[in-house]
Amino acid sequence: MCLSCAGGGCKSLLRRSGNWAILLGPYSSNAKGLNVARHLLYGLAALGIAVTAAGQDSSDQPLSWDRTDPSAPAAWTAPAVPIPLPPVDGEPFVVEPEVLPETIALPAEAVAAEAPPPPVKLWEGSLELGLNGTEGNTQTFNFRFGAKVKRKTEWNVFSTDIDYRRDSADGEETANRAFLESRYEHLLGQSPWSWFVHDTLEYNEFQAFDLRIALDSGLGYSILKNDTTTLVARLGAGTSREIGGPNDDFVPEAVFGADLEHQLSRRQKISLSGEYRPDVTDWADYRLTSKAGWEILLDETMNLSLKFTVSDRYDSTPHGVKPNDLDYAVMLLWSF
Repeated sequence: MCLSCAGGGCKSLLRRSGNWAILLGPYSSNAKGLNVARHLLYGLAALGIAVTAAGQDSSDQPLSWDRTDPSAPAAWTAPAVPIPLPPVDGEPFVVEPEVLPETIALPAEAVAAEAPPPPVKLWEGSLELGLNGTEGNTQTFNFRFGAKVKRKTEWNVFSTDIDYRRDSADGEETANRAFLESRYEHLLGQSPWSWFVHDTLEYNEFQAFDLRIALDSGLGYSILKNDTTTLVARLGAGTSREIGGPNDDFVPEAVFGADLEHQLSRRQKISLSGEYRPDVTDWADYRLTSKAGWEILLDETMNLSLKFTVSDRYDSTPHGVKPNDLDYAVMLLWSF
């Protein structure tokens, strides 16, 4: 008889729990049977402790889950930060995070296709400067300045051109003139036709007038337009007035004109323009203006070019002075 039986512990335990009596079955009828059952339970407890210890010793062997079993736990994804586990055999074991594949580089053509287009350049222009002179037996000084600004959009083009010249010889002025020209042109979509407004302002100290102004309007037609060549013809009507001259009245005029630009090469460009303005009341009274220019790019980084220009202005009624004013120059041009 064990100490528990001697003290009545087993019988008391059986009295407090009916489950033990059911579990022990026939052994619950006498003290000897209870003693045998108690030793049997002690043996089962020892066996369970041994199995648990054996499971800890074999923890280095991974357990496999049956993924077809619905009671199996869901898939587990390793976190980005390494998780330290309890040391095994005295050495810490760390689960490394999953290494993601590197980003696949797109072709340069695909990146360029997705990049936004560069902003459209609306304004452009140029500055021109020419100087020459002599000292000694004769003293001469010639100065010339020019500027041009142009703004172009999808629907209109606006441009302004300024040209100033002053020459002197032996202290006497031989040339002093200024010329301002502006043009606004409204484009009619994809049509070659356009509508324009044009004005000029001319000052010449050696002409019979002090100031001549002209204003005209009409239609333009793009005859040729491609990557290298543009040719535009214009037809319109307007008026002019020579302030301070013999005839200080407004004169009605017809306007016929054309402009040509051609890119000879990446570094060379030529331009030609002409305008014929007859008096509609007397076609023998007219003015004719023609210009030619040749630009050679010298420095592509600084946008510096060398420009040769020739212009001729003819007036059929000069009022005592020469009808022709021929002007030619070589200047340094900076584009922006």
